[in-house]
Amino acid sequence: MRDIDMETRRHKMNHRFAGTRCLHIGMVVDAYENTKNGASISTKRFVDLLRKVHNVTVLTTGEPAPGKIVFRQFYVPLASRIMKRMKAPMAVPQRKILKKVIRGLDILHVQFPFYLGVKAIRIARKAGVPVVSTFHIQAEHLAMNAGIKSRKFIRLCYHLWLKHVYNKSDIVICPSRFAQEELTRYGLTAKSVIISNGLLPIYRPLKVDRESPLRDKFVILSVGRYAPEKRHDMIITAVHDSWHKDRIQLILIGDGPRKEKLQSFGKILPNPPLFYTLSSEELVYFYNMADLYIHAAVIEVECMTVLEAMGCGLPSLIADSAMSATPQFALDDRFLFECDNHLHLTSRIDYWITHPEELEKTRKRYHQLSENYRIENSYDRLTEVYDSLINPS
Repeated sequence: MRDIDMETRRHKMNHRFAGTRCLHIGMVVDAYENTKNGASISTKRFVDLLRKVHNVTVLTTGEPAPGKIVFRQFYVPLASRIMKRMKAPMAVPQRKILKKVIRGLDILHVQFPFYLGVKAIRIARKAGVPVVSTFHIQAEHLAMNAGIKSRKFIRLCYHLWLKHVYNKSDIVICPSRFAQEELTRYGLTAKSVIISNGLLPIYRPLKVDRESPLRDKFVILSVGRYAPEKRHDMIITAVHDSWHKDRIQLILIGDGPRKEKLQSFGKILPNPPLFYTLSSEELVYFYNMADLYIHAAVIEVECMTVLEAMGCGLPSLIADSAMSATPQFALDDRFLFECDNHLHLTSRIDYWITHPEELEKTRKRYHQLSENYRIENSYDRLTEVYDSLINPS
């Protein structure tokens, strides 16, 4: 049945591409490959789909490749160390190259509100090329990773981003209603639409066999950069305080600057966390093998990893943060925990360990909920946005 479903999805996607006018789209994204940044991963997925019909030129850093314009990368002096460890460079725009490329575009789509995006939008406006931008990153992300606690810094970021990027765009794409409301709260006046980052078809329920060391364990999974806002340390502490900590095996999948600290801290557990850096295809096995997913991050405009877990039918415990869109994915309050309260997370973990039959029943419900976020639907909405700018009614 699953193979039939996959074939049906492929047929529908191919039908979407039939008879569509070919556009030349410029995709501006500072980091495109060899990065674990969710925005970059999402951009690459959409570029792969768009290229089935359209001509997409990616303006970015990195290694030269067909359909890619490469700019020299740089790092902000005070944040260079963390940017390098997170594989998140910024691009140095070259005006002559930008002007030449942008003049031949039908649409300019900017993914990050940084130097390259600002310059590209300025040139596109003068050339009469429609501009789309996506709100991927919150100022709180930058502040937390840089160790900055000033609200003035956060307000300044939003002021500059709105002035030079979002309010200079014809349409702003927000991955969630939370993201749209957040940007509006800071002063967005441009038109905005909600389009999810989308869920790839590979994230689906599968029957998998656990390796022998894990067969008798309650497996908790968390996927994401090893960065401060992801709160892996709180997950470890919550597991440590569980009545069932001897049974729990925590698996943390990702990459990032805090890996060594987390490995050291994780030794407080009877079963220290397992750390992996995996491809999307390899992740599918872990989503299907685990008993429970935990997302403790306090800052998110959507969260692709929770979507992926849901797509595989993995029940998810989610931090109830006012700075995050992720609580929208919780089936009910039993799957939410107070974001700064590790004991509350512990109580949720212990509840679900002692209610295995009830937990198993929620797998189907999570998978059904994920169907609303399939990438085919997001692709349709994105191309509708492009078409509305090329062919205004």
